[in-house]
Amino acid sequence: MYSIYIRYSIEYKFGGCLIWQVKILGTTVYYDEDCNLSKLEGKKITVLGYGSQGHAHALNLKENGFDVTIGLRAGSKSWAVAEEAGLPVKETAEAVKGADIVMVLIPDELQADVYAKDIAPNLKQGAYLAFAHGFNIHFGKIVPREDINVFMVAPKGPGHLVRRTYQEGSGVPCLYAVEKKTHLAILKK
Repeated sequence: MYSIYIRYSIEYKFGGCLIWQVKILGTTVYYDEDCNLSKLEGKKITVLGYGSQGHAHALNLKENGFDVTIGLRAGSKSWAVAEEAGLPVKETAEAVKGADIVMVLIPDELQADVYAKDIAPNLKQGAYLAFAHGFNIHFGKIVPREDINVFMVAPKGPGHLVRRTYQEGSGVPCLYAVEKKTHLAILKK
């Protein structure tokens, strides 16, 4: 399994239409042996959402022996499915309380409202907030407190593929990023 870290800069130019110019500054490929999973031992990990990506992330983490809780809205159809998989399930706000790492895997269009109502008020000091897509962070729909470490892990495949390849002993490529230069310590943790 491997992940790809691409350093880049983006320029936006407006002239009747939006033009994106992406400059690749460097690429680093990381493999399993480059990762120190012991850094996650003893950490409380909350995965918000149990859809395509949520179930794959949560089950893969659980099967690696990590403490994973699922956060869902009350009445979610996924609640029973996650419990049947042996995962503890709580309502979103309760699942976030005390978590060291919160992985937000709910639909992009819901994230800003859920963040404001259930996530932000319950994030503990210095927590890690993770996404599989950077839309809401990049466009300022979600603006975490200064003490929150923000990163992205974006598998380049749908959840069922992430899960299947994990079960087969490999994986899919992932892109990852950190929000601010001050959060680069995440790469060492």
